[in-house]
Amino acid sequence: MRKGLFLAFLLVSAMQDLHCKKVKVWVFALFGILALGINGYLWIVLGSDFMWKSHVQSVCLGVALLLFGRICEGSIGMGDGYFFVVSGLMMSFWENFFMLCMGIILCGIYGLALFTWNWIHKGTNIGKITVPFLPFAAIPGILLTIAQGTGI
Repeated sequence: MRKGLFLAFLLVSAMQDLHCKKVKVWVFALFGILALGINGYLWIVLGSDFMWKSHVQSVCLGVALLLFGRICEGSIGMGDGYFFVVSGLMMSFWENFFMLCMGIILCGIYGLALFTWNWIHKGTNIGKITVPFLPFAAIPGILLTIAQGTGI
């Protein structure tokens, strides 16, 4: 149930970030409330072992991104931080951390390729261009969810 909600959140936010280079606030609010509701239901009604400590740590990863974005004067988008806060409600710390790190690597590879392509073929410096991050975080997020669903 939680993984299906996570996939929906991942796809909606990545598509908005890719299309508009920002994610609407209602996406974070809706999926955050739904994640809290599902977690509460699993914990209270079904009596499942809910990993509060791991989810709090995972949410703190997003909070750290928000703080780092403030320190860097907006170089990291607020939406990226909010994304990892909400995904922290649905994933463990290490899953969220893996998604962040792999997203950074994939985005970095794309940025390097984009810079090199423009430098070689157009002779331009694109140092100030912005690249949406969440589509790159979506790739490891989807793969992680599929791996968990298949038991890999």
